[in-house]
Amino acid sequence: MAARVARRKGDASAVRYQCAICKLPLYLSRRQAGENRWFVHDGKSEDCPWYEGHRLTPEQIKALIYRGQQEGKEHLRIKKFIAHWLGKNPAVSQVSQETTTFSEVVKGEWRRPDVKCLYGDIPLVFEVQLSYTFLSEVIARDEFYRREGIFIIWVFCQFELNRAAVMDEAFFNRRNLFVLDSDAMKDTVERQALSFTGYHQRPQLRDQKINDIWMSRVIGLENVIYPQDTYRPYFFDYDAELKRLESERLEVWRTEQSLEWDNGIQDYLAAAAKYYESDYAKEFKPQMLAAVDRLYDNINWHRGYEDLRNEAFFGYHSVLPALLSICRNKPIGYKVTSVYQVIESGLRNGYPNVGQHAFAVLYLWAYKEYRPTVSDKNRKWLKDYAHQVKHSIEAQELTYRRYGGFDETIELLFPELATHLATDFGLMNT
Repeated sequence: MAARVARRKGDASAVRYQCAICKLPLYLSRRQAGENRWFVHDGKSEDCPWYEGHRLTPEQIKALIYRGQQEGKEHLRIKKFIAHWLGKNPAVSQVSQETTTFSEVVKGEWRRPDVKCLYGDIPLVFEVQLSYTFLSEVIARDEFYRREGIFIIWVFCQFELNRAAVMDEAFFNRRNLFVLDSDAMKDTVERQALSFTGYHQRPQLRDQKINDIWMSRVIGLENVIYPQDTYRPYFFDYDAELKRLESERLEVWRTEQSLEWDNGIQDYLAAAAKYYESDYAKEFKPQMLAAVDRLYDNINWHRGYEDLRNEAFFGYHSVLPALLSICRNKPIGYKVTSVYQVIESGLRNGYPNVGQHAFAVLYLWAYKEYRPTVSDKNRKWLKDYAHQVKHSIEAQELTYRRYGGFDETIELLFPELATHLATDFGLMNT
């Protein structure tokens, strides 16, 4: 009690008894239970497993005492090892063990980290985990140091995924673990700098599936990233790598979808040509529609392509066989001998509520773009006809009003016509 009074008067060296865990002074309690007395902490020590002020269940008290007993010599050895090699690093200063850190934000709060230092201008503490630590305690310490602007590294001595504390730390710290095992100690001596075995989970992309694997490498303080949002140092950014792989996977998938889309369009055109060359035999039409079904499942599909199923678009002597004939420079689906005859017939094709020459402009565009073989006489006739159509439309006449309802589908199958279809030429209000 005399030592306790001396400490109250400012003599910090007046310590007869000291807690083996938290290093706070102890005094012998005046209270007596039978013939027994016990020691009491001279001050609050909330994070000490032997602190008598804990209001915990018997099971929690046993767990904390177990932790304190298990973290005796080994705990001290590891702390000394960390502090020793930090002291040899010219970039590190103010190395201390078990130094109380008082909160500058919340009055009365404090922590006593295993090792504390200044790495350059970065305040850094190390907490060693040898056995069980309550998750609530880990979170509380994290919050304390983050609030104080201090970075915290939790150190393990073995890579044990069956331990809850290890998996909790991996979850909270981007799948990163700092392990000071025998290999890390050996690396420290060889490198003459504090080193950890840095275990980290890395996502890998194989066969368009992402799987996580554990990897390890030697990590020094110079290899560590110190984020000011979490104050939890790490050396491998799992989330960034996962995002990169997901982006890569998405790009590969889109490329595959694009290739399937292009192949699907060619399948549709091939099925259409087969249907027309069979003189529109009914048994070949389902192949066209099946090709549309495959396109429908692709990411590039949208409602504007529904006309691929529309009989008015692909049926007998309709738009698709006419454009295929012009594009491929031979009659397809027509019992005629020249493409000119297909065009001449198509120029008079009407469409309900539009007019008798609803596709005249479209077929003249196709003729201009694909230049099918025609005689000089027929070429002149088409040229004169095109002038006639142009003058009529410019005069706001409705004779050659163009139907644009198939434009998206036509552009899909015949992309060379896209520039023409992008204009509103001939599209007059009904």
